[in-house]
Amino acid sequence: MRIGFVELLLILLIASLTIGPSAALWVDRWLRRANRASAAAARRRAVQEAQRAAEREEVLQRFQKLSIVFTLATVAALVWALVLRPIEAPPKTYTAPDHRQASGAAQAALSTDRREIWDLGGYQGVDCIRTRDGLVYAAAWNGSSLKKRTSDLVRTDGGNAAVILSVEGELTGFAFDAAGDLWLTVLTPAGGTLCRARHDSWGASVEQVVTQIDGAPLGALSAVEVGADGKVYFAVVGQESAEQGLESALRTELLAHTGTGAVYVYDPAARTVEQVVGGIAGASGLALDERTQTLYISDLGSRCIWSAAASARSLTAGGKGCQSSFSGLPGYPGALALDEDSTLYISYRWASSSWLEHHADSTFLRGVALRLSESMQENLFSLPADGIRAEAVSTANGSWLWSFSGKPQGSSSALCLVENRVYFGIAGEKALYSVRV
Repeated sequence: MRIGFVELLLILLIASLTIGPSAALWVDRWLRRANRASAAAARRRAVQEAQRAAEREEVLQRFQKLSIVFTLATVAALVWALVLRPIEAPPKTYTAPDHRQASGAAQAALSTDRREIWDLGGYQGVDCIRTRDGLVYAAAWNGSSLKKRTSDLVRTDGGNAAVILSVEGELTGFAFDAAGDLWLTVLTPAGGTLCRARHDSWGASVEQVVTQIDGAPLGALSAVEVGADGKVYFAVVGQESAEQGLESALRTELLAHTGTGAVYVYDPAARTVEQVVGGIAGASGLALDERTQTLYISDLGSRCIWSAAASARSLTAGGKGCQSSFSGLPGYPGALALDEDSTLYISYRWASSSWLEHHADSTFLRGVALRLSESMQENLFSLPADGIRAEAVSTANGSWLWSFSGKPQGSSSALCLVENRVYFGIAGEKALYSVRV
């Protein structure tokens, strides 16, 4: 039988009237349950979000508290390290020296011709240069810290280099006496020592001669000279220890300006030590004029060269018998050398620091500088690439003859006249640089 359209509509009408209300009720209940579940899920999410927000706030508060504690601890540590930490050489106030007018000296530059640069073979620094019998001797060292540092006395003619003797520590100076014996100033972590190597056993033994004065260990020794009478003059930078090497001791005295540097004389015959001059703000170089029996002394912090009779005893720098022969220097003087015409060659460790001398009366800021690390202190002093490395002056009439400059930027640690050339040792350089005069 066929169902017509009308019959189909009637069947659907009857089904809707019979089933429709129940289906509508079921759909309504389902929708209500779904809404309740959605609302509960939303409430759970809200609670969880609130919990997470509270946890984040708690973590943030903890972080802020820890940050405050860390900041306060860091500030306290910095205050301790830079302001309160005890230092070996508390700075003293002083009056910064004036600068002299332009000297009018002839200009000369360190040679950059590799044929004229004497390679010493891998050393990290040179502290002293001497010439004897046409050969050049250099005190060269290796080792980043003084505890690991070794030094060699190297003899060279510009071609071949030979090691004459070696010592533990830093060999800061040496000089020959009339008999050919070698006198050495050596630094170790224990302090400074004046040593002797006899000419017949240079490479075999080194004798310690002076290790203390009046029961106190020697500080950093910077230079040594031997007179024709056999007496040995040696310079002590100051009261600073020698634990970090010569350059560190010089830099410490430059910042502290304690004025505790001195020059002593040792008499090998009597085995006595006497003070020649005291009150030096960094005794960094010596030169002895045999013709006039005059001792020239570099004063690092005062930027001058003192002169005193070699026979004098117990003088004070700037007092009677020890006057400034050359003052207002453009840099901080170090090694000295005299030629046969009594021309004095003055090397400069560093250029004059306007910051340092502007704060000559501030012990606080210089105290902060003294507490900085070695590398940071190094940045306070530098020699510009075109800065004056050394000068030459006539001790007879005081006229300035030469002004030397050059490209290497390390400090000028040594110099020596060899025939018609001046040879320089430069901190951080493994070669000797030269200037023709």
